[in-house]
Amino acid sequence: MDSSMNADGGERDEDEADRRRQHQDEVLVQALAEGLGYAAAGDLARVSARTVRRRMADGGFAALVSARRGQRVGEVTGVLVGLARRAVATLDACMDSERPVDRIRAAQGVLVELHRFRDQHDLEERLRQLEQATSDRRIESRWENE
Repeated sequence: MDSSMNADGGERDEDEADRRRQHQDEVLVQALAEGLGYAAAGDLARVSARTVRRRMADGGFAALVSARRGQRVGEVTGVLVGLARRAVATLDACMDSERPVDRIRAAQGVLVELHRFRDQHDLEERLRQLEQATSDRRIESRWENE
């Protein structure tokens, strides 16, 4: 008898179930990271939306989805940054348009995006400072408790 299975073939069945679960989890992580809902992700992985909800209740699994989503956001952000120069050049060209309405729209677009960009940058900086201050306090607290 093959040493990799017990009398009723249970070990091989467990291995197959583990492989199937790993494949389903990978399909779910990918689908959820791409923004699909539980039902659609479940359809792709051939599991129910209830199973997807149960998997997402697992902190480790949810963290995998979050990390993969972060990777996707990073990839898209990279593409957008690459397009930003062309977009700004387009706005710049529109600023010289013969039609006043085009110049006004271009100017408004530049000002709105500049304001949004500045606010986002300021928010990120404030968050970074808060995270640093929190980290510094934890370090100080550890030294005081020793």
